Amino acid sequence: MKRIFLKSAVAACALLAFGAHAEKVIKIGTLSDYAPFEYKDASGKLMGMEIEIGNAMCKAMKARCAYVTMDFDALIPALKAKKIDAVMAQMSITDQRKRVVDFTNLFTLAPVQYVAKAGAGITENPATLKGKVVGVQSGSTHETYLTKRLPKSSSGIDMKVYQSMDQIWLDLESGRVDAAFADTTVSHDWLEKVGKGKGFDFAGKPIEDLQIFGEGTGIAVRKGDPLKGEFNLAISAVLKDGTFAAENKKVFPFSIAPAK
Repeated sequence: MKRIFLKSAVAACALLAFGAHAEKVIKIGTLSDYAPFEYKDASGKLMGMEIEIGNAMCKAMKARCAYVTMDFDALIPALKAKKIDAVMAQMSITDQRKRVVDFTNLFTLAPVQYVAKAGAGITENPATLKGKVVGVQSGSTHETYLTKRLPKSSSGIDMKVYQSMDQIWLDLESGRVDAAFADTTVSHDWLEKVGKGKGFDFAGKPIEDLQIFGEGTGIAVRKGDPLKGEFNLAISAVLKDGTFAAENKKVFPFSIAPAK
């Protein structure tokens, strides 16, 4: 009996020792169709600028990122339900979202802009969109902007809401929507790969509305979660060591790093 007890005690100690050194895993909610930030390659592997930077940040935090992909409008509910630990999906820091989650320091800049057929006469002026259909992603600040600032009753603009940007681009190409309203960064990626070759381009100037679009994007965590502080240190690290700049340069000819 004593021998069995000793063996059990040794096994228990070994398990405790393993647990003490177990790898920290951070479940990060993200997207799979938001190139160049998050997307899947032909083999189904999740890739993108935010994924690469996220991996570097988790390494700085001595943790491993475990990405969980879902629709954009499901991310905050999943965070609140503790299905994930953080959201990294180009989520704009807004007062409305700050009521339910905490955000890290500014992570990226994210200007917004319309995309339409070149020569269509569409600009940032709402009058040029009267009677037109504009595609936006569900749960996005772009949807909020059109709903609050340009409701159909007063602007004459029809809004069509989609679960993903891929669906918006397909409908823009087919003519089922007249314009897409999205982050300039994501639109730039599509235009360079597909859109410009088919006659599409940015329509008008970027639109500024600090109340709705915020200053830029951040990483969302649950209210009061100390993970916010860890991410802030990691964001600072990748900005200082050149990781952010290197990944930025791979996909954009302009910087989206927050101002120093």
